[in-house]
Amino acid sequence: GERIRKAIKDSFVELGWGEGDPAQLAEPEFLRWVEILRSDPKPDRGLKTLLARLEELEDYGFFRTAEGQESLWDSEQPVVLRIHSTQNDNLQQAFASLVFYGLYKDMFRRGVQDRITHALIFDEAHRAARLQLIPTMAKECRKYGISLVLASQEARDFHVSLFSAIANYLILRLTEADAKAMAKNVATSDQERLLIDRIKQMDRFRAFYCSEGQRKPVP
Repeated sequence: GERIRKAIKDSFVELGWGEGDPAQLAEPEFLRWVEILRSDPKPDRGLKTLLARLEELEDYGFFRTAEGQESLWDSEQPVVLRIHSTQNDNLQQAFASLVFYGLYKDMFRRGVQDRITHALIFDEAHRAARLQLIPTMAKECRKYGISLVLASQEARDFHVSLFSAIANYLILRLTEADAKAMAKNVATSDQERLLIDRIKQMDRFRAFYCSEGQRKPVP
């Protein structure tokens, strides 16, 4: 991690960052920090391992960036990012992490909003479930005008703190363990057992909708 941080910093210093006016300085190419790491004349074992992992991502074009740098929050049209077009798990996790972190940082740049302007819909969210950033964004995004929708096969994919920030659930048929986890979040203690059984026995394409303003789930 320290090696990567220093290489990224050096890629900016090369272009005068830290000395000149940032408004007049260009940003380095995203690939530049990888090239700096690769230029080490005497790489040790740790650096060789790191470069091998980065080479796998580079082969899939992970470090090639588009010409435009516009934030996705500036768009008024739906944008679909297909991170599952490759079966490479390392690439999927890296891409999902980087995009999600970029959205999070840009969220603060756009500032507080007086209404919901965008919805971030994350399907197959278990691909990035280990990101500590997901519960954090779920707790903060509403005041920045963003609605966060997460979809995954298992409730256990996510950190327990995430559920305290969820206002609405759409629950399809689940296994015993996941049904217990969801019922605990959306039902009173005397309703839990009944709801668990109903979730497990639910037909395909049917679901329960649960909201803060409702006393019990609605089929």
